[in-house]
Amino acid sequence: MLKLVVVLASILLIAVSVGCLQQANTNAPLSTSLATTTLTISAPSVNQSEYATFVCQLNVTHGPGLNNKTIRWSIDNVNKNTTSTVWGYATLNLTIPETQGLSIGKHVLTASFDGDANYTPSHATATFQVQIAPTPTPSASSNVTKENASVTLSVPSTVQPGYAILTGTFSGMSSGSGLYVLVRPTGNDTWIVQQVPLTYVNGTYVDQVYFNTHGNNNEQFDLLVIITSNTLSAGDSITKLPKTLAQNQVTTTVQ
Repeated sequence: MLKLVVVLASILLIAVSVGCLQQANTNAPLSTSLATTTLTISAPSVNQSEYATFVCQLNVTHGPGLNNKTIRWSIDNVNKNTTSTVWGYATLNLTIPETQGLSIGKHVLTASFDGDANYTPSHATATFQVQIAPTPTPSASSNVTKENASVTLSVPSTVQPGYAILTGTFSGMSSGSGLYVLVRPTGNDTWIVQQVPLTYVNGTYVDQVYFNTHGNNNEQFDLLVIITSNTLSAGDSITKLPKTLAQNQVTTTVQ
């Protein structure tokens, strides 16, 4: 009789233990800490039989760009290439034979990020037009006139302190010249050269710009983008600007 009681007690203890373990497993929280990503894409028109570049941007939603992430590119559902992000930006460069292979008309460009252990996947699509390259108009003079250089910089009216990714366009930049972005607090005489921009063959560039407010709120900053034959380095302090082939100055408020 005593042995029977002991056996029954053991069975009851095991049942209670298993039930508690199952309850603990049921109540264990699930890990869903992946950060959500947002992928945007730019798809300008393409001239057939000319080089072309497309740009996409991978960011954490309402956050910074993601570095060194793989982007898969396709056109009309045909895989083209994989490239890695720099400051959140990745590019697809098409060679002349590749643009020659695209028919005249509309095509669909897709950029995809497959996600990883920390970030959710995302993708973006855009429609772009392939057109026949315009025929150059013969010049009445045998002398070739060099195209005037020009440059622009897109800056929001307000930005956050610290680093910001800015974009712009350029044209007419010769192989012996360079493009630079400079920043200074409004009213200051000293410009600070920023990181050398990443330039693309379709006449766009991306740069990482640093706004140092020293803790001041609502401080205004001047930004100057220049094309010059002089060589500048990131971090240089300049009070006298070099001779420029083109320049564009804008102002923003750092909050």
